Amino acid sequence: MGLVNEYEKLLRYLEKQENKSSTSSIPIQKVQKKKSKKEIASETTKKLLEESRIDDFKDIPHTHRSKGSKKFNVSVFESMMRSKLIEEYKTIQSYERPYISCTELYNCLRQSYFSRKRYQVDIKQQFRFSYLYLIQKVGKILHEIFQDLYNFTEIEKTIVSEKYKVKGRLDAIKDKTIYEIKSIDAEKFKGKYIKEHYFQGLIYAFILVTEYGYEIDNLTIIYVLRNLKDIYPFDLELDMNLARSFLERAPILLQALEINKVPECIGATKEQCNYCLYKDYCKKKAFKKIEPPFLRKKKKQIKKPEKVKEAKFLLS
Repeated sequence: MGLVNEYEKLLRYLEKQENKSSTSSIPIQKVQKKKSKKEIASETTKKLLEESRIDDFKDIPHTHRSKGSKKFNVSVFESMMRSKLIEEYKTIQSYERPYISCTELYNCLRQSYFSRKRYQVDIKQQFRFSYLYLIQKVGKILHEIFQDLYNFTEIEKTIVSEKYKVKGRLDAIKDKTIYEIKSIDAEKFKGKYIKEHYFQGLIYAFILVTEYGYEIDNLTIIYVLRNLKDIYPFDLELDMNLARSFLERAPILLQALEINKVPECIGATKEQCNYCLYKDYCKKKAFKKIEPPFLRKKKKQIKKPEKVKEAKFLLS
C-alpha cells in the first residue's frame, strides 16, 4: 500500500507540473498603449526620411549635366541638395505647430489642412527643383548682409498673435516701418511688388499695432535681383481691414484641424491649384460654399446682337 500511495503522489505531482507548463505557454496579450501625437509624428518622419534617400531620385531629370569634369558630378550634387530639402521639410512636419503661420493665411486653407494632416503626396514631385536649396541659402546670406549694414532698430523679430494664434518672423523694423527683404530672379521681376509679399508684411504690421502697441505706418519691400546687380525698394501704405480679414482665417483652419474636417478652399487661386500636390484629395471632397478655382468653368460671354443700321433712302 505504501508503494501505491507514493506512486499516486508522484502522478499527481507530474500532472500539476504539466498543467503549469501548458498554462505558461499561452501568450499573454499586451494592452497596446495609445501612441502620443509626438510618437506618431516621429514614426511618420522616420518613414518619410527613409523614402528621401538620394538613390530614389535617379529617375528624375536633372537641371544640368556636366560633361566637362570628371572630378565633380553635378547630378550627384543636385541629388544631395534635394535630399537636404526633404530632410528639412520632414523635420518641420514632425513638429507640433500650435500656431498658424502668416503664409498660410493668404494661401489655400484646404492645402494647409492637407499638409498639416500629413496627407500622402509624391515627395519626389514636391522637390524636383533641387536648386531651391541654393536659393534659400543665398537669400539667407542676403538678409544677413542687409541687417548688418543698414541701421535697423530691430531684426529677425518673431511675433505672435495670441488672439488669432498666428506666428511669424519679420525681417526688420525702423522708424515706424516694417522692412521685408526678398531675393528674386532678374527675368521674373516685372518692376512691381508681389502681392503675397505685401500681404505678409501687412499681417505683421497689424499684429504689432494691435497686440504689441507699436506705431507702424509703412511697409517697405526690398527686392534684390539674384544677379546681384540691382535693388528695388517699394514703400506701401497699410490696409488694416485687409490684414484683419486674413487673420480671421486662422480660427477657421485651427477648428478644422481640431475636429478633423476639411475646410473650404478659402484663399485658393488658379495658379496655386495648378501646382498643388493635393489636388486629387481636393477633388474627392464635397464643396459646400467655395468651389476650387481649377473646377470653376469659364462663363461663356454672350455676344450682344449687333444693332441693325437703319437704311437711308435718298429721295431725288
